[in-house]
Amino acid sequence: MRLSTYAILLFICLFPLQFLAQQETQATVIDRIDLGVKYLSEKEHIKSIEELIDAKEIAIQNKWYPQAFNATLNIGTNYYLMMDYGEAFQYYLKAYELAINHLGASQQMSVYNNIGVLYIEEKDAIKSEDSFFKAYEIAKSLDDKRQMGAYGINLALLLNKTGKLDLAEQYIEEALPHLKESPGIYLLAKIAKTENLLLRNQYEKAEKLGLEILPEIEKLELLSDRFTFNDKVTLLLILSEIYEKQNELKLAKEYALRARDIQENIEERADVYDRLATVYMKTQDFKGAMSYKDSVLIATDSLHSIKNSALYKSEKVKYQIQNYKHEISESKKLLKKEQQFFYTLIVVLLIILFFLVWIYKNNLLKQKQKKRIFDLELAKEKTENLLLEERHREKEALVLLEKERLKNELDIKNRELTARAMYLASKNELIEDVIQSISKNSQIATNASLKSQINDLKQHLKKDTQWDSFFKHFEELNQGFLDNLRTKHPKLTSNDIRFLTFLYMNLSNQEIASLLNITPQSCRKRKERISKKMDIPDSLTLHAYLSAI
Repeated sequence: MRLSTYAILLFICLFPLQFLAQQETQATVIDRIDLGVKYLSEKEHIKSIEELIDAKEIAIQNKWYPQAFNATLNIGTNYYLMMDYGEAFQYYLKAYELAINHLGASQQMSVYNNIGVLYIEEKDAIKSEDSFFKAYEIAKSLDDKRQMGAYGINLALLLNKTGKLDLAEQYIEEALPHLKESPGIYLLAKIAKTENLLLRNQYEKAEKLGLEILPEIEKLELLSDRFTFNDKVTLLLILSEIYEKQNELKLAKEYALRARDIQENIEERADVYDRLATVYMKTQDFKGAMSYKDSVLIATDSLHSIKNSALYKSEKVKYQIQNYKHEISESKKLLKKEQQFFYTLIVVLLIILFFLVWIYKNNLLKQKQKKRIFDLELAKEKTENLLLEERHREKEALVLLEKERLKNELDIKNRELTARAMYLASKNELIEDVIQSISKNSQIATNASLKSQINDLKQHLKKDTQWDSFFKHFEELNQGFLDNLRTKHPKLTSNDIRFLTFLYMNLSNQEIASLLNITPQSCRKRKERISKKMDIPDSLTLHAYLSAI
C-alpha cells in the first residue's frame, strides 16, 4: 500500500474538536485554531503555524488544555506536511504530554495515530504498528466504533505491507461494519481487502472486488471528496498487479497507464513508474522498461530534491516563527509598561483585601475557638458517660460473680444433701437387711420380746423423720422449685415429687433405686410414667425440663 494512503486517516483525526466557549477570549482562541487549520488545508504553513502557536500560548496560560492540545497537534501536522518529521515528532510528543497530564484517552488516541503515520514515513514498520495498535486499543476501550474502524484499517494496511496477512484480514473484517457512515474510509477498507486478496494469490476475488470499488471511488470524486484521489491511483496499481499475476499483460499495462495519467504526486509517481517498468519487462519491451526505470530514478531524485527544499522551507518557517515570537515579546513588554499603573492600583486593592481577609480570619478563628471549647465539653461529657457505662459493666460483672458464687454454694449444698440421702438410704437398707436376717431365725417366732423389738424397729423405719428433714433442707436450698413443680403439675403425688427431687439433684437411676428401695428397671419405668403424666415432649429430657423450672 502506498504511503500517502495513511495520510487520509491522519487528516481525519486532525480537525479540532469544537468546544463551547466559556468566555469571549476562549471563543477567540478556538476561532484562531480553526483559522490555523484552514491555512493548513490550503498548505499556507507559515500562516497556519503563526496562528496555532499564538493560540497555543494563550490556551496554556489560561489552562484551556483541549484548545492547547488541538493547536499543538496541528502544528506538528504542519511540520509533517513540510517533511520536517523531527519537528513534527517533537510537537506530537508535546500534544501527548497534554493528553496524559490534563485530558484523556480520546486525545491520546489521536496522537498515537499521527505518530504511527510519522513512523511509516521513517520506514519504521515495527514502531508504526505499535502506535496504530495503541490507538486502536484506546478506541476499543472507549467503544468508539468509527475510530476503531479507521485505526483498524491503518493497522491492516501496514500489516499487508509487512506480510502479516491473516492479522490484516482480521482487522479489515472487524472494521467494515463500523465504517458504513464514512464512505471514504469504507472504500479504503475495501482497497485494503483487495490488496490482501492479491497478496494471498486470490487473484479472481481481488479482481472482482477491485472492479467493484473503482466506480464508487470515481463517484466520490465527483462529490469532490478530497481524500479519494490517491486511493484511486493505489487501486489502479493493485488492479495492474492482479492482471500481471494472471498474465493479462495488456490490461495490466492499461491500468498502470491510467494511474500514470492521473498521478501528480512525485512520491506516488515513482511507484507508478516502477509498476510500468515491471509490466513492460513482462511484455519484453525492454526499451520501455528501461525508460520507466530511468523515470523511477528521476522521480526519486526529484523527491529527494523536494524533501531538501521542504526542509529548507521548514527552517525558514522556524526562523520566521522565532522572529514572530520576538515581535510578540516586544509587544508584551510595551503592554507591561502600560499596565504598571493598573498593577499599582491592584496592589492597593490587594492590601485592602488582605485587611478584610484578616478581619474575616480573625472572626473565623474566634468561631473555631468557641467550637473547640464546645467540642472539648462534648468530649468530656462523652468521657463521663463512658466511665458511667464502665462502672455499670463492673457492677453487672460483680452481680454475675455473686450469682456464680451462690450457684456454686448451692451445688455444694445439693451435693451434701445427696450424700446425706445416700447415707440415709444405705442406713435404712442395712436395717432392713438385719430385720430380714433376724426374722428368718426360728427362735424369733417363739420369743415374744424379740419379736416386739423387731416390730418397733420396722415402725421406726416407717416413721423416719430424717427424710422430712432432708426435703426441708432441699427446699431451703432450691427455693421455689417444689412450689413451682406442684403449681404446674398438681396431679403429681408425694412419691412422684420425691422421685423428681432426686432427678433434679442429678442422681443416677442406680442411686435413686437405692434411695427408694426399688430396682433400676423400676426407676426407668417410673421416669417414663411421670414424663407422660407431665406431658413432656419426647425431644426434651425430664432432667432438662426440671432444670428449667
